Amino acid sequence: MARSTESVLESLQSTRVPINGRQSLWSRLLDWLPSWKPTSETLLEQAEADVLKSVSSPHTDLYVPIHKEAVIRTFEVEPTQPIPGAYPLVMIHGFGAGFLQFYKNLDHLHSQRRLLALDVPGFGRSTRVSFSSDPAAVENEMVAHLETWRRVLGLEKFILLGHSLGAFLACSYCLRHPERVQHLILVDPWGISPPLSEEEMKKKFPFLAKRFWQMVGRLKPFDPVRMAGPWGSDVIQRTRPDLSRNFGDSFMNYVYHCNVQRPTGEEAFYHMQYMYGWAKRPMLPRLAQTLDPRVPLTLILGQRSWMKAVSDGRCVGEAISELRPQSYVAVHRVSGAGHHVHADQPGVFNDLVNKTCSLADSGGDVEPETVSGTETPEWDPARPTSHADLE
Repeated sequence: MARSTESVLESLQSTRVPINGRQSLWSRLLDWLPSWKPTSETLLEQAEADVLKSVSSPHTDLYVPIHKEAVIRTFEVEPTQPIPGAYPLVMIHGFGAGFLQFYKNLDHLHSQRRLLALDVPGFGRSTRVSFSSDPAAVENEMVAHLETWRRVLGLEKFILLGHSLGAFLACSYCLRHPERVQHLILVDPWGISPPLSEEEMKKKFPFLAKRFWQMVGRLKPFDPVRMAGPWGSDVIQRTRPDLSRNFGDSFMNYVYHCNVQRPTGEEAFYHMQYMYGWAKRPMLPRLAQTLDPRVPLTLILGQRSWMKAVSDGRCVGEAISELRPQSYVAVHRVSGAGHHVHADQPGVFNDLVNKTCSLADSGGDVEPETVSGTETPEWDPARPTSHADLE
């Protein structure tokens, strides 16, 4: 007899495995020694709990198995005012953190629908599974893990939102499983634009800069934090004071403990990227050639973010709209926001996501001629957001 959804979810609440994987006896013995990096899985869990104090919605902690010894840590919230037929919203975070990157938004996006925010495998409190070193294989492995996660939870169709690297993974998933995605929301996506040409590289990166890259290019982004040992948290605070101001000290402590665990997700990203700024397998050509034209797409871009432009200087929204003329493409640029739109302007972001989700529920995102290639006006953060702003 098939198990009910309730019994499956109940079992997932306790299906936990060590995030760094099963350790050998020798590794467990070494754990008794003082660590150069003052962290542990317990400290990461506590750091997550400290940030979650800012989230008031009753939620369920799920540990969704993707194979025998690996789980995807998932945050689930049920709707408070459910609308019949409303599609669930699935949220995928960007590089360097976990689902709590959206902690300013989680209370505001579930009134009408089920909300599921996950830690990508290799990040946060999901299992630090190993990945290939080939960029195409890494993508395939990530998508396979996400599809297993979907299948275990029994999600038939949903709205898929991703930020930065998470937007790249959302695109990759949608390319392979378009029948599962009712609407694709990309928030300041990474990896869309092709890399610069050799001539452009010479102009943008002079000789010394390229030499510097050759020296440090083999370092993964958080290697300096791990090498700094007990001073690693200070390295994060000093190098990214903007994030500290925007997200707060508790979140930065969470980021520290996320990134001094076994860095398999970071290694996967290292193999997927070229000089951190570009993907080895850029998404823009594939969105035109491979993405099902029936999948509606919404972009939410930070007006101050460098990721809003492609390598030829066009806005990424304009480029995608031109390549998908028969598809729904809506582009929103938010003034006063940088790369972390959801944290820089959370009120505007939440309104945009809720409006897009309601549009997807009603089927109002299937007529390309009325919205494709258009951009909404930029918002002034000093001016209250009205309903008219979002039309």
